[in-house]
Amino acid sequence: MKILVGTDSHFEGYGGPYYAISNKLHNLNKNGIKFKLIFKKNGGYTYSLDYEEIFEDFDIIHLYGLWQPFIIKAHRVAKKKNKKIIMSPLGALEPWSMSQKKLKKNLAFWLYQKRILNSCDAIHATSEIENFNVKNLGINTKTFIIPHGIDQVDEKKKEINKIKKAIFFSRIHEKKGLLELVETWSEINPRDWILEVYGPVSNINYFSLVKKTIKKLNLDDRVKIFDPVYNTESKRKIFLSANCFLLPSKSENFGISIGEALAHSLPVLTTTATPWKEIENYNAGKIFEMTRDNLRKNLSIFLSYSINELDRMGLNGKKLIDEKYNHDLVIKKYIRMYESLM
Repeated sequence: MKILVGTDSHFEGYGGPYYAISNKLHNLNKNGIKFKLIFKKNGGYTYSLDYEEIFEDFDIIHLYGLWQPFIIKAHRVAKKKNKKIIMSPLGALEPWSMSQKKLKKNLAFWLYQKRILNSCDAIHATSEIENFNVKNLGINTKTFIIPHGIDQVDEKKKEINKIKKAIFFSRIHEKKGLLELVETWSEINPRDWILEVYGPVSNINYFSLVKKTIKKLNLDDRVKIFDPVYNTESKRKIFLSANCFLLPSKSENFGISIGEALAHSLPVLTTTATPWKEIENYNAGKIFEMTRDNLRKNLSIFLSYSINELDRMGLNGKKLIDEKYNHDLVIKKYIRMYESLM
């Protein structure tokens, strides 16, 4: 069995999908599954799709993402070669995402994207939420629900600081709710807490607005923005230095940064717009419907917990990741999906 994996973008600044795809390929290799990755790079491609013979050597073509010309052409070539095709929308069909550039996306969806999805052999959804939203758009293709795998983290004692630290570790984009978090932080004005923000900038205008708001609200000493961090050991140090993780997102098909935080024994405050309802089932944090009032109320409660309470929730979160999202478990689901199409 040989798998050709295609994605329009594959670089660290792409966020969760980069790490999800990289980890999956690493674990396919560990399990003896042959694959090749093709993607956009430096304005060109790792492999030109004009050379259609690339597709000849593979049994299954697994494409990540929608809309882009690269993905559309890869699908066309795969169909021409009578290959089995799987598509992973990566959240592109979530209601919030579809509401952005709504007219353009709806037109593209009805002109070609729906037809492409319905002509595939399978769709890979990362959560029940994503599966529901795919089916709700009239996509009838068989769906496999497989979460992203999360790296397990060895137990290590957290740093003890006089000032408690909350971290936001995600792409800086409107849908992640960072601006609302900053404004609510000012309203609550939590004592003995600082908020640290890490993440690549996806929207420069939004990033400028966030920085102006921090300055306007005199939060420079309490809300600090840092450059994105990609190195595994550096990320680990940041997570281990924190007391909790905050992501008031308006839409997530998965939310890999939430899983990473839980793996590092950090309790998580996030929203029902993410597929992480298990957080409350495991008592590993809190989830809430994203409104300003709900954010204010739940953030106030969350930041009032003692260090011991936060640590207990954090250990529960690590248990959740170890039990349900470890790479060995997830990669077996991928392999079963691929085998079912052979």
